[in-house]
Amino acid sequence: MIDLNATMLIQWGVIVALMVFLHYFLFKPVLRVIDARQAKVEGTVAGAHEVRQRADQNRVTYHERIEKAKAGMMDRAAAVREGAVRESRELLDKAREEALAQVEATRERVRRESEDVRQKLAHEVDSLARNIAGKILEREL
Repeated sequence: MIDLNATMLIQWGVIVALMVFLHYFLFKPVLRVIDARQAKVEGTVAGAHEVRQRADQNRVTYHERIEKAKAGMMDRAAAVREGAVRESRELLDKAREEALAQVEATRERVRRESEDVRQKLAHEVDSLARNIAGKILEREL
């Protein structure tokens, strides 16, 4: 049988005291360090997750802005293109009108000159006809 004497009680007391001492001075500080590290890791993971969400949101915003800028640029390019087409049409219309005006002016000038030539020829025809008739008849008319 086990003999319970003072030595055994002292050993039990030392073990209990050691357990209490280790609990307060070893286990609790180690557990606090482990908990602090775990909290730090969780905070870092949460921060990384938050940064990733912000980065994703920024990426979406960036792509939206790029698309808006592209659309605006395409609209401006279309407007410039339309302006250039309109301006070229106006220039062509103006050139066409000027060409038609020149053609009409030339036609009018040719008509006047031909009328002048006809009048001169009509006057000269009479004179030539008299000369020819005079030479044929051998007398002056």
